[in-house]
Amino acid sequence: MFLYLMKILFSKTYYLHHIYFNLN
Repeated sequence: MFLYLMKILFSKTYYLHHIYFNLN
């Protein structure tokens, strides 16, 4: 359960970083 939540959190931050770098 915990690893699953960590996986979701990591994927979300990774996705947001991709959007952020693509905009710049």
